[in-house]
Amino acid sequence: MFRCTAQFPVVQRMNEQYTEALRVLRKMMNTLRADTPITEYPVDRAASSDVRTGYIEGRPVRRLVVTLRSPGCSWVSRGGGCTMCGHWAGTTRGVLPDPRDTVRQFVSETARYNLDNIEVISIYNSGSILNPDEIHPVALENICTRISGMPSVGKVVLETRAEYVDPAVVASLARLLGPDIRLSIAIGLETADDRKRDLLMNKGCSLEEMKRVILSLEGIADVQLYVLLGLPFLTESELIGDAVRTIYCAADLGADEIHIEPATLQRYTLSGLLAEAGLYRLPSLYSLYEVLRTVVPDVRPYVSPFMHMPPPDRIPEGCSLCTDRLIYWLLERYNLSRDRKSLEYGSCGCMAAWRRRLEDVDPRPLEQRVLEAVSGLLPVDSFRG
Repeated sequence: MFRCTAQFPVVQRMNEQYTEALRVLRKMMNTLRADTPITEYPVDRAASSDVRTGYIEGRPVRRLVVTLRSPGCSWVSRGGGCTMCGHWAGTTRGVLPDPRDTVRQFVSETARYNLDNIEVISIYNSGSILNPDEIHPVALENICTRISGMPSVGKVVLETRAEYVDPAVVASLARLLGPDIRLSIAIGLETADDRKRDLLMNKGCSLEEMKRVILSLEGIADVQLYVLLGLPFLTESELIGDAVRTIYCAADLGADEIHIEPATLQRYTLSGLLAEAGLYRLPSLYSLYEVLRTVVPDVRPYVSPFMHMPPPDRIPEGCSLCTDRLIYWLLERYNLSRDRKSLEYGSCGCMAAWRRRLEDVDPRPLEQRVLEAVSGLLPVDSFRG
């Protein structure tokens, strides 16, 4: 059974309340982006890098993640960006580095590590690596050629929005990497529900579009899909159910690897503003465990380690007694074995409060939830058309 939410007709989705909710949401997002302070960053230095767990044919390996400094996600300028994302604050805000500077970023960052035991390299840019307006194609080709000479690397992951995936370009990059290195394209699915992806995330991308992209990459590259746990405007039980359905949807779409991304709080984001106003709470770590205990072993998603650029102000928690332990077990135990046994945990006094959160109910339609919450955050003159 195909477990993705069927895309309902545009005529049904675009009712008056939906249209107004989306307008107000995008007004809020554009206001937030305009108010994000500008920081001058050197264009020849990468934003960040770190070593995480990766997988090759299901085997856990060391993965180097390099986040290149770039102009920022194009969706910010076109549609305001996504409600949870604070990456815009760490970009060059529209300044495209010279290809040589982008290559310098990669070279200087990889030089910090012993690459002999790195088997996967993931390249991010807080946007879309495959968008030529964010990363110059010459720079990306040069980087792929350099990686082809790294004998320990068996896989390269490039993160992008779906609309920038050109199978011919991907095939060309795969050829540059050579036959011994597998190329994987990482895309944010986030939720299986188009309505939630629009109204709760302002993602600006449909499930149908992602399905077409995934099919176009068959035989060319692997596909890695991200699932978000912690959409705003949902109750705790709703966000658990949505993440479970989306993980199964990602599997049905043919994802070679699935990452569950627990929401964090970053500055200059709508989720951050909602949290300050008491209208949003990050998901509990117990909710993350609940999602994993539901889908494993049928699907074995990787848990992203709460690391973003710029770093988040808050991450999901339990309580002061259990948070560090729960996070350590997820990242150092579950991510290595990805079995149900690794998801066992002892009881904690804070679990009673989490169970009460699971009982919360919000009978309002999504459009009403968005309109009431976001309208209260916008200045009065924002409603003039």
